[in-house]
Order: sequence, then C-alpha cells, then structure tokens
Amino acid sequence: MNNEQKELTPKQNRIYQYIQEFIEAHLRPPSLREIGRHVGVSVGTIQDQVEAIRRKGFLEKEKMVARGLRLAMGAQQIPILGRVHAGPLHLAVEEVEGHLPVGSSVSAAQHFALRVRGDSMIEAGILEGDLVVVRRQPVADEGDIVVALIEDEATIKRLRKKGHQPFLEPANPRYSPIMDPFEVLGVVVEVRRHYKN
Repeated sequence: MNNEQKELTPKQNRIYQYIQEFIEAHLRPPSLREIGRHVGVSVGTIQDQVEAIRRKGFLEKEKMVARGLRLAMGAQQIPILGRVHAGPLHLAVEEVEGHLPVGSSVSAAQHFALRVRGDSMIEAGILEGDLVVVRRQPVADEGDIVVALIEDEATIKRLRKKGHQPFLEPANPRYSPIMDPFEVLGVVVEVRRHYKN
C-alpha cells in the first residue's frame, strides 16, 4: 500500500466493516446486493463506493469473478477495543470487537479505537455509537479529549486543570466534572460518526 492512502468516508467505513464482518462470519465476501441491503442504498451506489474503497487501498477485487472482493493485505487497521462511556463510568475491558481501517498517518502500534456509549460529550460532537480513534499516551495537554481510567473504569472526557489539579470535564451540562484521581490512557485524535440504518 502506498503512503498516499486516503481515509475512508463514514459511508465507506460502514461498507468496509460490513464486508470484513461478513467475510469473518461466512468465509466468503458478500454480494453487492447484500451490501446494498445492509447499508440501505442501491447496487449502483455500492459499486461506486466499493470501487472508491478499492482505489484507497483497503479492498482488492478479482475481475470477472462473482463475489470477488477481498480485504487488501496491506490495509492498515487498528483494533476496536470494547466500549468507552461518555456518561456513567463503565468497567474497562479490552476485548477486540473488530478492526477499523485507517490511513497511513495512523500507527497501528500506537492507536486503537473505542465505541462510545452515553451522551456526556455531545457538545464536543461525540455521540452514542461513534468510534473514536485514540493515540496511546500517558499524558495530555489541557483541553485535549482523553480516554481516562478511574480505578477500573474508563470514560471519555475533556482534560482540564484547576490550579495544578487536573480534572475531567464532560461536554454536556447534565453531567458534573470528575475530580477523582485518574490515569490518562490516550488522546482522542479522530471521531468516526455512526449512522443508523
């Protein structure tokens, strides 16, 4: 894969994830009709989107072969590790739920993705069901949106400081700041919007 690989759009990412999950479950790729039914668009639109995904280096297609799609061997992906709550805290469990395609600017060794639960970050544009791409790092700057661990529970909030005391601030007035001690696991560097069918 070349270094000019571009990011997938949210719709392309949904299509790619469906193809990936279908191959893992059925050991064969889905048909364009099956993809279209899942995403809710026409086969013609799916053909265009699949071709765009192929040009970006995430898929390969065998010509003249029905169901000839396969995941590109060199496609860069990061693991989706369970869920993180933007709301009430939740036990942090690192279970790989799947993989998220990313561009060449993201290092698979230093990044991971989490699916968001809750609404405490809605004013920062992070909604229930979204995927956040997180760069692993133990420190962050004030104002960064971080994934933080409080005892055994993970949450996503904005890092703030009062004097020398760091705290976690939600982006929803219904929630209070968290003043408890915490450990920064990483900084959110990208949000992938989740669109419901």
